[in-house]
Amino acid sequence: MRNYERVATLGLLLLGVVTSGCSGHGKAEPKFIEDVRPVPPAQKVLSYTIQRRDLQNALVKIGESPIRLVPVYQSVSAGESYEYRIFDVRNDSVYALLGIENSDILVAADRYLVKNPAQFPVFVQLLSNENEATIEIRREGESRLMRYTFIPPVQNKK
Repeated sequence: MRNYERVATLGLLLLGVVTSGCSGHGKAEPKFIEDVRPVPPAQKVLSYTIQRRDLQNALVKIGESPIRLVPVYQSVSAGESYEYRIFDVRNDSVYALLGIENSDILVAADRYLVKNPAQFPVFVQLLSNENEATIEIRREGESRLMRYTFIPPVQNKK
């Protein structure tokens, strides 16, 4: 299990414990399956191979270039929104390195719904410890799965 999956699972477990303890109608069970987004059929997949050193260098500056995530409401009756339009992506940021652009709509990170906009920068920071990851976005109405492979730098032979 990846680090950020552990963090997400722990958060969901804590949420389940808190909500079950607060309810006067019996014990509520956490519903983990609702937090995982199935991969849509015929989804466009973009593959990225990123040098781990480039990722780590960009992550050092993550605080200097925060992005803004604004909820996207599909309809008035939808209630909560778990999709966010992304703004303020700078060309030299870690988000640009990941191929994210202004006005993209964030749908999921490694198939998990992003239920709070503060979760996404944490997810991005945890990528430094991962070998692979995915981010699902919608750009110009088209769903895209961005698949990342993080590789060590090429060693020069002496």
